[in-house]
Amino acid sequence: MEHKGGLLLDPDYGRNPTSQEASGWRKLTGIGMKPEVIVRLAGPSDARSVTALLLELGCTVEGSQVRDRLSRLEGSTSDRAFLAEIDSRAVGLLGMHIAPLLHRDSFGRITALIVTQEHRGHGIGSRLLSAGEEWALSQGCTQIELNSGDQHAPAHAFYESHGYHSDDRRFVKEDLG
Repeated sequence: MEHKGGLLLDPDYGRNPTSQEASGWRKLTGIGMKPEVIVRLAGPSDARSVTALLLELGCTVEGSQVRDRLSRLEGSTSDRAFLAEIDSRAVGLLGMHIAPLLHRDSFGRITALIVTQEHRGHGIGSRLLSAGEEWALSQGCTQIELNSGDQHAPAHAFYESHGYHSDDRRFVKEDLG
């Protein structure tokens, strides 16, 4: 992945797409050329786009909450929100958290990953995942974890195709107040 002006750019941009890719991207661009996907950090001004992506993921959030959370993340050294855009339109999101531990090396946790339905299957999720993995590695992480509900079976196949596997058991206590 190439870094230019703080942006992560697609190293395959400009290559000749396979016939399957060209067919899929033709639907998106109308001309059969792969559009440029830019992955960048999200900020408070992206709250509307991030909210729409989180709603598509199935989260219950409001724009003002998302704006406040993005403001907090902006000053965090352990959190990032990566936004994928095509023609300045948000098409994907990856939320990431770094957790320092006492008993082993730090690990990264994917807190959200969504690509809009119409843009799935074109490598955008892979680009977001790579951006998160690169950042986690730069922060000294030796592994990345995520949770994915049973209702997201296609996502499970995606993660497995990128080297992730199901492990351990999770216990949750809610309503701590």
